[in-house]
Amino acid sequence: MNLGYDYIVIETNDIVSFLKETKKHQLTLFHLHQLDALRYSFYVPIYQRYITSSMHLPIQKSIGLLHYLFLIFKFPQIIFTLAFISTLFILPHYIYDYKITGSLSIVNNQLQKDLNKQIQMMHPKLTYPQINKLYDHLKRKYQSEIDYLNVYQKGSVLHVEYTPASHNQKTVLKYQDYIAKKDGIIRQLDVKQGNVLVKVNQYVKKGDVLISHQIEDTKQQIKMIPTLGSVEAYTYQYIEASSSNVKDKDIFAYLLFKIRGQLPKDVKIDREKVLSYDIIEKKYVLKMQYVFIENIAIREDS
Repeated sequence: MNLGYDYIVIETNDIVSFLKETKKHQLTLFHLHQLDALRYSFYVPIYQRYITSSMHLPIQKSIGLLHYLFLIFKFPQIIFTLAFISTLFILPHYIYDYKITGSLSIVNNQLQKDLNKQIQMMHPKLTYPQINKLYDHLKRKYQSEIDYLNVYQKGSVLHVEYTPASHNQKTVLKYQDYIAKKDGIIRQLDVKQGNVLVKVNQYVKKGDVLISHQIEDTKQQIKMIPTLGSVEAYTYQYIEASSSNVKDKDIFAYLLFKIRGQLPKDVKIDREKVLSYDIIEKKYVLKMQYVFIENIAIREDS
């Protein structure tokens, strides 16, 4: 076995008698060397240390894996070893930091205070129902400041990501049409410049012109004007998630968490509705319908 050896140096004037004694005790010797007239050196396996001790042989040093294992499990090192092992098993089950991703410093500070109040440091990792509850709380509290929100855990860090509400974002004046990026029902118009071609509650299709950069003046001549504004609309999306790897008691919360992680970042949720929750081919399947409020106006060259 090559797990480790003790290096021993003895002093004797009768090496033959010593070798007979080691044979009697069944002690295995390796690399026996004569150092001088009376001194001899050799190695013995660490696992035979009880024999070495009974023969009162002086160990000069030790080498090999068993030697380091003995060092680790020797007091007081054993205390530090157990503490380190405990840390490896315990820390992954706790939250020890938050990471907030967003561009509004005031909101970031408020979120930090809110998280400190809701979740103390070294708090046990959140379950999926707890993450969903925190998501709902933050979404309600900051609904006027943010549109998109995502809350998730990665390792022992709790992540909160958001995008500012559309009225907090800067735009640039250009001489271009605004068109609809998707189908929707117009909810609100906020146009500072441009010729508005739609009205509230009107259904529009993707590609329809919403704000034009052309207008006819009193002389019936086409005039180019800058456009600047936003057009909020109700849009619809269906999202599905499935899994067979989560315990029954948490499966719905897990699937809801999974779906919320797929939501677009530039929308505000108006309604969230469960369409179905079934077991299909041995998988739990959750289908959700979302009604978003979002700015569907994009410049024609976007």
